[in-house]
Amino acid sequence: MSVDEMDDPVLLSPAQLVSSSKLSKNLGAYLDKAKKRPIFVTREQEVEAVLINIDDYRELLVEERKVEDLYYAVLAIRRLVEHSKSSEPLVDMEEVLSRFGVTLGELEGIPDEPLED
Repeated sequence: MSVDEMDDPVLLSPAQLVSSSKLSKNLGAYLDKAKKRPIFVTREQEVEAVLINIDDYRELLVEERKVEDLYYAVLAIRRLVEHSKSSEPLVDMEEVLSRFGVTLGELEGIPDEPLED
């Protein structure tokens, strides 16, 4: 995916740029630098990748999940609003369960614990 230069939110300093060949020769040093701030890896004078520390990466994953959850919440609200304007009934719970081949008894037997990733 190409990002128009005017819309690119990435701001970096020349000290954060490293060529892929220089990175491969000095990986340890750049891993240490990446603990403090992102390192932008270039190939043929174009940024190809970003080297970030693991904590920042984990934080990005958490934020991504929040955005995804928000997206699904907005989608659900939109569907409820659309349905409120319609005279059609919502899908019955038993119909949904039968589509998935699950009985209400089986569903009640599942412990109410958070799912693991």
